[in-house]
Amino acid sequence: GEPFYTTKERGTGLGLMVSYKIIEEHQGKITVESEEGKGTVFHLTLPLRQHNEERGNDE
Repeated sequence: GEPFYTTKERGTGLGLMVSYKIIEEHQGKITVESEEGKGTVFHLTLPLRQHNEERGNDE
């Protein structure tokens, strides 16, 4: 998530930082599993909302 760090020739290095911010704004979390030479897995967890909460109803 470090800004402006990339290993790509034409990347900006902002993708992961922006992703972390979006998940954080939605009260979610990102966990990372990484194994050298094998790869990296990102787990994104977002909270569920009840349909009535989104509409502001108390039903």
